[in-house]
Amino acid sequence: MIKAQRTLAKAPSIRNYGGSPQLVVMGNIVYSYNTPVAAYIDGSLYVPAWYSTTTTRHINKIAEQWNCEVIKDY
Repeated sequence: MIKAQRTLAKAPSIRNYGGSPQLVVMGNIVYSYNTPVAAYIDGSLYVPAWYSTTTTRHINKIAEQWNCEVIKDY
């Protein structure tokens, strides 16, 4: 979905100041290790690219908490 890709492209980066958390949610954007990796749009969590196992776990954890489907858009 192009909308998800645009949303993530415009997402602000998170600066790492040494003690940054590994998983952060800001608005409808899921960050893993300071990188925007998924966007919550229309009741689903869109993932526009392949990510590592750990990042995939982060995405799935949020999807489970929000009770939504993960849509791999790659």
